[in-house]
Amino acid sequence: MRRHFLRMSLAFLLALTVVGAAPAFADSEQDRARAAVESGEVKPLGAILKAVRQKYKGQVLDTQLLDLGGQWVYRVRFLTQDGQALDIGVDGKSGRIIDVQGGG
Repeated sequence: MRRHFLRMSLAFLLALTVVGAAPAFADSEQDRARAAVESGEVKPLGAILKAVRQKYKGQVLDTQLLDLGGQWVYRVRFLTQDGQALDIGVDGKSGRIIDVQGGG
C-alpha cells in the first residue's frame, strides 16, 4: 500500500512538473519577443500590419512573432475581402513580406 502511494505521488509530481513547464517556456518566448521589439531588433506589430494592409485588403485574424533560428518572422493570418484565408510571412527586421500561402 505504501509503495502504491509513493508511485502515485511521484506520478502526480511529474505531471505537475510537465504541466508547469509549458507556461514557463511560453513566457520566456514571449519575453524574448518583447525584448527584441523593444530593442529595435524587430519592428513593432503596428508597422508590420501597416505593410500587410497596404498590399492586401481584408481582416487580420491572428498574428504570431516567431524566432526561426535567429530570424524573427511575423506570421499574419489574414482574411481577404473575397473570403480567401492567407498566411503571410513578414520579416521582423525589415518589415518585408517574404512568404504568402493560401488564397488559391
